[in-house]
Amino acid sequence: MPAPEPESFKRFADRCSVPEDCVVAARELLSSLCPDLSQCASQGRRRGISYEWIETLLRQGIRDGRHRLILFVISRYLINIKNMSEAEALKEVEGFLQQSCKNYGNCSKIYESWIRNVLSKVKSGGWKPWTLERLKEKDPDLYSTVVESIGAKEEGAK
Repeated sequence: MPAPEPESFKRFADRCSVPEDCVVAARELLSSLCPDLSQCASQGRRRGISYEWIETLLRQGIRDGRHRLILFVISRYLINIKNMSEAEALKEVEGFLQQSCKNYGNCSKIYESWIRNVLSKVKSGGWKPWTLERLKEKDPDLYSTVVESIGAKEEGAK
């Protein structure tokens, strides 16, 4: 990773007089320091939490629970962990829906306006995705579907 330019930090500091602007400026600074997230050491893991199971769901879809997954897991992961723009995240969610339809026959309509609203609220709220443990606690049915879908054993899934 290249050394950050001092001017980047100055722009960041100048924009941090308002808390809302500071969050946006911090994301932009971090993005400038690591424009290709796949090259950054923390990609996919933060504070020891693995997000590979979410990547698996994005690639293959799920048979049931798409709304809840988008709301509590996928949108939060794409926006607040992978730092995608809302447009990029929308494309990823649409790909997830296509895979759910193709692989599980789960093709009922989820409105783009609803997805856009979720992505916007998640971005402004800064919420992190639910972990598998939280999913198990808050929504055991969805947890079972996720575990079945990703092929993990309940005891071993983290």
